[in-house]
Order: sequence, then C-alpha cells, then structure tokens
Amino acid sequence: MSSRKCITPVGMLSYPHLFTPQDPMEEGGTPKYAAVIVFPEGTDLQPLRDAALVAAQEKFGVEKAEALLKGNKLRLPFRDDWEDKGYPENSVFLNAKTTNPPGLVSRYQDPATGKAARITDPDEIYPGAQVRFSITAFGYDVKGNKGISFALNNVQKWEDGERLDGRVRAEDEFSAEAPVTADLSDLEGTPAPAVGADGDLTDLM
Repeated sequence: MSSRKCITPVGMLSYPHLFTPQDPMEEGGTPKYAAVIVFPEGTDLQPLRDAALVAAQEKFGVEKAEALLKGNKLRLPFRDDWEDKGYPENSVFLNAKTTNPPGLVSRYQDPATGKAARITDPDEIYPGAQVRFSITAFGYDVKGNKGISFALNNVQKWEDGERLDGRVRAEDEFSAEAPVTADLSDLEGTPAPAVGADGDLTDLM
C-alpha cells in the first residue's frame, strides 16, 4: 500500500454524495462523489497527517514542502472549524472526493464471499452514520493555490448513529397495530344444521 493511501479511524459521516455525484459549483466542472468524515476530539490522525506530508513532498519536493508548511503557505485538508458546521466540540473533519463511484461496504461479512458485504441501499448510508474511509493524499497547485487534499476510494459503514438531517424512518415514526384476524373459537364444536330428506334448505336461509 502506498504511504499516501490510508484507512481513516471511525468517524461520523456528513454531506454524503456517494450514490449520485454532486454537481460542480463552477460551470463546466466535473460532477464528483464526495463526503465529509468528522472525527471526535482525541482521535489519532497521525497516519493521515503522515500521508499528507508524503503527498506534499512528492508534489513539491522535500525542501520546498517543508518551507511551504513552515510558512503556512500550503493548504491542508484537516479542518477544525467545527462550530461553524455544528459538529461536536473540538472535532476535526476532512472532505474527500472522487470522479469514480466509491465502493460501499458493511463491516459484516457476506456469507457467500467471506468479505465485507456490499451496500446497495442508499438508506443505509446517511448523515450521522459511523464510517471509515479509504483515502489517498495528493498535492495540487492550481492558479497559485498550493495544498494537499484527499481522494476518496471506498467507504465502510461501521455502525448506525444519530442522523444529522433529522430524518426519521417511517417504521419508527408511526405506531402499528396487530393485523385483525377472525375469531373462530365460538364456532368450534357447533354442529352444522341438518338438511331435510327432501333437500329443503329453507331452514338454512
């Protein structure tokens, strides 16, 4: 595995565009699949920072990358403006994008393959779910803007979490009653009325 590629710790999913790509903000841009992952305070992000450093060195060279970092002239993908986004206090988050559909899997095995089961239901992937990303760091230099970003490879859902969008499943929002069934207990053991020898059925009407 490349040292620019890594698996993130488990974090909270936000702004997922994983089944359908997000329209570009700029005219003529390419639609991209994207998502944000939010890490709670205290999460060890050193492997991700190491991957970002390697990407910077590969893009700009070791000495220049060091100078850009020391001079705060290199935009890094780790964000801590959690308050503006309404994320948990002191959390750190990052955005990852890709032009190709990312693979989506569960933490549980598919009995048929023994590997992580694929997720095909969009309702399984929602803002607030706990996930892990497979990401690859890369450097960019666009119109004088130099920085490091992460490309999104795949996503693994780890477990359910409280939804950020407030959406409630229909089965959780509405009460339900047991289906009505006919009670035949009073009819048990009741003999059927006799039919006359001449076949007169008037008594049965």
